[in-house]
Amino acid sequence: MDRIRTFLMCQRGQTTAEYALVLVVAGLVVGVFAAFVKSGTLTELFESIVGGLVDRADG
Repeated sequence: MDRIRTFLMCQRGQTTAEYALVLVVAGLVVGVFAAFVKSGTLTELFESIVGGLVDRADG
């Protein structure tokens, strides 16, 4: 029983580290997305996709 309790106690720190890593990665994704939005690349990509769809719909 003591081995199980010891094992579970060791896992608590690992879970906290995993949550911290997820938060760091989420922050990086938001930062990259914000950089794309500020640079105008995302707007150009969106306009290109919508323009292509409109051209195809016109036949």
